[in-house]
Amino acid sequence: MVFRGYLIGAAVVITNIEEARKLYSMGFYGKFVGEDKVKLNEVNNVNSPLQLSIIEALYLVDKGLLKVYDSDGNEVSRDVLIKIGRETVANFDQIYTIYKELRDGGFVVKSGLKFGSLFAVYERGPGIDHAPVLLHFIEPRRAVTALDITRAARLSHSVNKRFVLATQSEADGKMHYIAFEWWRA
Repeated sequence: MVFRGYLIGAAVVITNIEEARKLYSMGFYGKFVGEDKVKLNEVNNVNSPLQLSIIEALYLVDKGLLKVYDSDGNEVSRDVLIKIGRETVANFDQIYTIYKELRDGGFVVKSGLKFGSLFAVYERGPGIDHAPVLLHFIEPRRAVTALDITRAARLSHSVNKRFVLATQSEADGKMHYIAFEWWRA
């Protein structure tokens, strides 16, 4: 099935409620408008459109699961989605790469904004398990400081999560992940 979404600003909205429910159920994509952390057993009770970030929308377009249209009903190309992403999301290319690598690795990736991080990463999904990882992105060429590590570690520890720093190597262009975990001697 290919879902139909509509570009509204820098987001894509699935307006068909049945499609919204089905897409969310396939991997916790997006956020239902006016709802918070909908659990799988609650999806059929939701009567709201599903809002996708530009990153989620691009990923679903790349997977062949989503077609995006503008307000006039014209299909929006992948290139236009990338252009919008680059105009509205700092470090869009790197953040999309992180999102894609994690999703392709089987993880559920949600915004980590309420935790002060880029992403909250779930093994199974919201309402099923708690996100065991908070991911922070460090821009290439920016030195990681002790304050970066301390801030992320204290925040992650206060909500009982591991934290991961991600950055892109200038040498090989690959994304690299460094995981930190609290432990007691």
